[in-house]
Amino acid sequence: MVELADRTAEAARKLKNLPDFEERLERAARRVAELASEREEAALVIYESVLTKSGRSPEEIRALVRRFRTTFEDEEEPLTITRVSALMKVEGEDWFFGDSALRTMTGQLLGQFQHRVAQYNYIDEREVLRRWADGYDTRLFIRRRIYDTEPVAGVVVGFDLSMMQYLRVAAGGDTLLPTPGVARALEALGFPAEADEYETLARAESLALHLELPAPLVGEVLEDLARDGVRDFPEPAAGEEAGGAEDERARGGAAPEPRDAKPAPGRRVARRDSQTDPVRGEEPTGARDPQAQAEAQAAPGSPGEDRGERPGKRDGAGS
Repeated sequence: MVELADRTAEAARKLKNLPDFEERLERAARRVAELASEREEAALVIYESVLTKSGRSPEEIRALVRRFRTTFEDEEEPLTITRVSALMKVEGEDWFFGDSALRTMTGQLLGQFQHRVAQYNYIDEREVLRRWADGYDTRLFIRRRIYDTEPVAGVVVGFDLSMMQYLRVAAGGDTLLPTPGVARALEALGFPAEADEYETLARAESLALHLELPAPLVGEVLEDLARDGVRDFPEPAAGEEAGGAEDERARGGAAPEPRDAKPAPGRRVARRDSQTDPVRGEEPTGARDPQAQAEAQAAPGSPGEDRGERPGKRDGAGS
């Protein structure tokens, strides 16, 4: 775990030192926003995730989903999971690139989430899908490498890990696709080679946490690096990161923070929590003040007196 944390920190530093890191981040953000704008109905998100098994390009898949929406959308009858499931039963296999197995799988997956939606009251289908994608149980089944026993999407025969991750990302979950491109980019950043899908996913999600960025955004950045074949990353100048801190520690003090620097979002949240939560909060200032500690020891009722210790006895007096 320590080695993984060190590699993650080093990978994050390499990414941030890229001269065009901000530009790549902006491109990735536009890409994620564009895809999110096309994925409104929960039923069509499920439908799209199944179509990935066809082997067709993402453009072909999204074009077919858009055509389905245009053909059957109705202002008075929205494309709910129930309605789309009913349509899939009577429509032909042209909506599945002619593959009857994809039609069967889509019907089964829609049925699974129809039961899931029924467990909630007054919650939109899209929100139910997002909660499933980001749910602790869903993450746990994948982390333990037993995704195929996950009781909603995992039990659908043929719905593999890549498809499940696609569905989670499309549903708005904070995760990414463990693609070969992501694996290559992580290898270039210093992670060991020949990682499987689970290891790739864990490394990329850990990197996203370290960067304090959404995982889908980091996934797009890594894919971008892989497409461009980036393997060389700039090294920091000597003493750029730790020099000032080491010099200050050598003088016996703490490294000063820049006056205008603002704490990272995660640190701001932690600081706010520590101020408001008496359980998680910091110790009183006096408990860490050496002068306060000395005064407390000299005061009557100090810990030494409570134990019955007297200075004279330690010096041999009174014996």
